[in-house]
Amino acid sequence: MLTRFVHTGDFHLGRPFTFLQQGNYYGKNKRKELWKAFDEMIAYVKEEEVPLLLIAGDLFDSVNVLTMDIKRVAEGLASLDKTWVVIITGNHDYHGDSSPYKKVEWSSNVYIFKEDVFRSVYIKELNTEIYGMSWVKNEYRAFPERSFNSIKLNDTRYNILMAHGEVASQSLYLPIDLRLVEKKGFDFIALGHIHKPGLTPGGIAYCGSPVPLNFGESGERGFLISQVDTDYVNQVFITSSGFKPIESRTYQTIEIQLTPEDSYQDIIKKTIDCDSQTNRQQHYYRIRFSGYINPEIQMDWINDDLEEAFYYIETDTTRLEPDIDLELLIRENKDNPIGQILSELEKIEEAEIRKKAIIYSIEAMIGEGVL
Repeated sequence: MLTRFVHTGDFHLGRPFTFLQQGNYYGKNKRKELWKAFDEMIAYVKEEEVPLLLIAGDLFDSVNVLTMDIKRVAEGLASLDKTWVVIITGNHDYHGDSSPYKKVEWSSNVYIFKEDVFRSVYIKELNTEIYGMSWVKNEYRAFPERSFNSIKLNDTRYNILMAHGEVASQSLYLPIDLRLVEKKGFDFIALGHIHKPGLTPGGIAYCGSPVPLNFGESGERGFLISQVDTDYVNQVFITSSGFKPIESRTYQTIEIQLTPEDSYQDIIKKTIDCDSQTNRQQHYYRIRFSGYINPEIQMDWINDDLEEAFYYIETDTTRLEPDIDLELLIRENKDNPIGQILSELEKIEEAEIRKKAIIYSIEAMIGEGVL
């Protein structure tokens, strides 16, 4: 075996999370999750004596992260006295004037790329050369092709490319042309920025975020582990990679269909029955209600009434419609102000705006006892 390495990134340490319910309580717990994931990663590298750790950008959530958080990271990486640590910066922790990487001293086992052109660091004892570029501002519309094209790989070494960006033709976040980078012949391409982990057979990998950060991030999270062997007969390096999951709270988005026959207690029960009690008390839930609802049912208190059944819950009722025969309602009230208001709302040209205006008006009139 030539070497082993861990590929991670996008921790976003120091992120000020916001939640609809008791934001500070949940935000504090979420920040603890990030630190727990970081500590688990450090413990794994130390216990397994992994000789190389790659951090592909956005280790910190912003350039304004607390100095105590930066020192905590530096101390953790310094404890890896048998591991080389190579870091590139991303769009959140870019290496500008206020860079978090300028605020503390880093141990001798840590190498940080500080320019937005491609450079390399060669680790002789691992026969591994790592090429990388860091962000020095928070936006890149173009890939630095000039410095990339000047790279001359030494085929006797194991060559890794590190970059933080999007595989896209156009982007504000360093668009990466895979055909361009693949032609260069790197043995492994370690990418950051996209929070969903992914690995191709050709050795191109997004490490993903070690824990999910919002409702848009589902699926297993953790970090990538790779082992490199040498095929002396064919004079090539063989990389085998796997995924080390990290346990954390997940984000669950669940759709619940309602009918006009559902009472308020039926709706409560349907929501609680969406998952087991163990899961409900562990994870983050967003419930999206859809369908038709009895117009007399007010959903304003649904979050409060479900609070004890979930660790965290937020509800979306924008897809619900009151079960009302609008034509009949207008006809029955044609000679009074209610009918006149609804008739005027019917004249709104934009269909979605017209629908919402009518629904909100009817709900308000029901709430005030007018209907």
